[in-house]
Amino acid sequence: MISLLSERLTWPLVAALALFAGGLTASYFLFLKPVYNIFFHPLKIYPGPKLWAASELPWGFAWMSGKLHLRLMELHDKYGAVVRVGPNELSYGVPEAWEDIFGRYKPGVRQENPKPSWYCSPDHHDIVGAALGDHGRMRRLLHQGFTNSAMLEQEPLIRGHVDLFIQRLHERSDDGKAVIDMFQWFVYCTFDIIGDLSFGEPFGCLRESAMHPWITWVFANIHLTHVFLLCKRNPFFYIFMPVMATVELFKEYEEHQKTLKAVCDKRMALETGRPDFMQVMMSKKGSLYLTPEEIYSNATLLTMGGSETTSNTLSGLAYILAINSVVKKKITDELRATFTREDEINMRSTAKLPYLVAVIEELMRYFPPGPNSMPRITPPEGNSILGKWVPGNTVLGIPHRVMYRSERNFKRANEFIPERWLNEGEDSEFASDRRDGFHPFSYGPRECLAQNLAYAEMRFILSRLVWNFDIEIDEQSREWIDHQRAYLIWEKPALFVHLKAKEKV
Repeated sequence: MISLLSERLTWPLVAALALFAGGLTASYFLFLKPVYNIFFHPLKIYPGPKLWAASELPWGFAWMSGKLHLRLMELHDKYGAVVRVGPNELSYGVPEAWEDIFGRYKPGVRQENPKPSWYCSPDHHDIVGAALGDHGRMRRLLHQGFTNSAMLEQEPLIRGHVDLFIQRLHERSDDGKAVIDMFQWFVYCTFDIIGDLSFGEPFGCLRESAMHPWITWVFANIHLTHVFLLCKRNPFFYIFMPVMATVELFKEYEEHQKTLKAVCDKRMALETGRPDFMQVMMSKKGSLYLTPEEIYSNATLLTMGGSETTSNTLSGLAYILAINSVVKKKITDELRATFTREDEINMRSTAKLPYLVAVIEELMRYFPPGPNSMPRITPPEGNSILGKWVPGNTVLGIPHRVMYRSERNFKRANEFIPERWLNEGEDSEFASDRRDGFHPFSYGPRECLAQNLAYAEMRFILSRLVWNFDIEIDEQSREWIDHQRAYLIWEKPALFVHLKAKEKV
């Protein structure tokens, strides 16, 4: 039978059959599937561009370009608060969506919307990608490193690095004549702090006034992750891999993993306790513990979460102060009215500076650390979102920039106005602002554990900077905050400023 079949399958026939199969496949992906997605898919009831509903390619190309946040803003401005941005994806710009998408699992009421598999790390060893049970175990353990008492113990370590940060800036300011890249110096400071808190020793950036190679690898790893997420979501984009991710990036990633393991092993070998995150991760309390693999993975996560987000926001704050003399004067006046000596400034005392706190909040609204969404996906049986039943396996997102820069949620949304966080009365111009939609550290049971530390660190560093220096923008960075691309995080250029030392009080 087989021999008879092989005799009849001549090469011309095989070629014709292959061509026919290829034609059917092409017809399916280029015509039948897009037609179904546009006209017959359960999400057809949601508004959005037909091209994005037909295929994932428009979303993927926007992601790959680093301009997805801009495209999503345009789509929400055109189509409204809820937009279909893919064959199987909805984007929300409504404050109430936070609870329905990211809210706590309630048996019999609400199922958890987990993260899509393509958005999680392959091994799920860190708290971000962990399943519900493992996430609870990790969170209860890691939380011990971010309590108020833990922050009090950590403050002397943080103060030492901030002291050196200010010292280095004094050495280089040249009475305002020198051009200083503040983004670089914020990276030095925040990575030295997180290195000390995570691994028992700083990276030495402030000591050497230079970027540690490991930090370069960390930023390369972010770009590589950005590429891999896209390819995991849609394998079509693997054809662009040689353009998006070079061989050097893969080599840097391997070095990153080796270095991470080495520094973790070195810290874990220390027998003396230190008030740092590694001490918490190494502790065991009954069922609360982390495996070595979970320690390595969460150490990477803490390094990024405890440094990049903070340096991003501090850079944005420095930029605003350098171009906005009104905001700069108000912060300066508040500091001078509250403190008589620099050593009175600390992580707790700066919490009592309402205008400074408002400026930080407004910066995170105006220039959020991550402008896009951290997606969720409905469970197989579906879920109710804003009173509508959304089919199973639908990707859900709340893009931060869309939520915070929409006139539906914030009045004069594209203006930097710290006062919106101070005037809470009914007569306030900003009384209608939807503050319940503002969650820069995410929302629900998976919101960022380190947000209190991040706020305290930013208040402290910014206060010390303003106390010591008058900051002015260098013209080459006049439009620094505009036109930045986002690859998971902002791709920030150098922030060139001039620092003129203030007279000692």
